Amino acid sequence: MVEILEYALVFAVTSVLAGASILVVQGALPILHQTQGHAEFDELDGAAASAALRGNDTIVMPLAGASIACTVGVLDFSTGGLNYSSSLGYPCSFSYSGLTCTCQLVFTRESMGISLEVLS
Repeated sequence: MVEILEYALVFAVTSVLAGASILVVQGALPILHQTQGHAEFDELDGAAASAALRGNDTIVMPLAGASIACTVGVLDFSTGGLNYSSSLGYPCSFSYSGLTCTCQLVFTRESMGISLEVLS
């Protein structure tokens, strides 16, 4: 009888720990997703700013359903339902939506402002 209680107790503790682990992971995944989106935006923003200073910059990023746009010097990036925005301080005018690829993003400073070419 003691062995049955012992097994039941071990099973209950194991079940509770497994359930708690699942809840922790489910809570952490959205935070990780937000962090990844912000890191991708920081990379885009840095490349665009670098192109404004040096003339051009190229980065390679895996994107899934992302949108990149820039108007009146404001860079916008959307991915996974999250939106990011930043002022470049340099004129720009481009828009790409639904980008799903390992994309080569080529930022170039031109007479009218920053341009972006997306190569997949």
